[in-house]
Amino acid sequence: MGLKDKIQDRMVTDHETILESNFERVEKLFRLHEDGTINLEGQYRDLGAKLQILVYLIGQRFAYEGELAESDALETSFFYDRIDKSDRTIRSYLQELRDGGYVKKEGQSKHRLIAENLPNALDEIEEAVGGSDV
Repeated sequence: MGLKDKIQDRMVTDHETILESNFERVEKLFRLHEDGTINLEGQYRDLGAKLQILVYLIGQRFAYEGELAESDALETSFFYDRIDKSDRTIRSYLQELRDGGYVKKEGQSKHRLIAENLPNALDEIEEAVGGSDV
C-alpha cells in the first residue's frame, strides 16, 4: 500500500462515518416522514431561528442519506415559510452558519450541511438547550 492509499484509507474523513457516529445525538432533534418532511422535536422548536435553520439542514442531510429526499440541500425559501423572521434576517443567519463552517451555499439559493462539522454543530445546539443529555 502506497502513501496515497494509506492517506485515503486512514486519514480522509468519511461523511457516512461522521453521520453514523453522531446518529444518537441527531435522532433527538427531529422526526422524518416518508415524504422527507422534517419535524423538529419538542424543545428544539424553541431554539433560536439560526439554530432551527441548522437543525433543518441536519434533518435534510439525514433525509437524503435515508433516501427520503432527492437532495441534501434546502432552498433559502424553505426557511422563509418555517421561520418567523424576515427574509433578510434568515439570509443573515445562513451567512453566519456559512461563516461558522456549518453550511455551504450551492448556486444562488441552496444550502447544505458540511458533514465534517456536524459534531461542532451538535455541540452548539445541545449547549443552547442546556446540555448533551437532553
